[in-house]
Amino acid sequence: MGELGYPTKPEEMTERLETLLPNSAYACFVASVNDQVIGMIGLTKGIYFEKNGCYARISALVVSEEFRGNGIGKELVRHGEEWAKEQGCTAILLNSGKQRTDTHEFYRSLDYDDTGLRFIKVML
Repeated sequence: MGELGYPTKPEEMTERLETLLPNSAYACFVASVNDQVIGMIGLTKGIYFEKNGCYARISALVVSEEFRGNGIGKELVRHGEEWAKEQGCTAILLNSGKQRTDTHEFYRSLDYDDTGLRFIKVML
């Protein structure tokens, strides 16, 4: 998460995963080399309000900087898409910060379309 700009202590991530992973609407897949995690994708299954069916959302995707450009992110996304299909999802969506232009190109190369804007109001 730190490489995405979200400083996270290992014990914080462990606590999050212990909460998320027992819920079947969440999934997490990792890529590893020599038993060291070098990438991960986190997904959430959601139900549409506006139509019938369900979708999946990529909540997090990261590959360690030293391993980027080797197809690991593409393989993680492919694995996430397979999970989404198994869940009966009809689409997969994600949010990406405006500043992440390289990431936008990555998703476009995988046939994802940028179709809108994200708005957020932080509630403290």
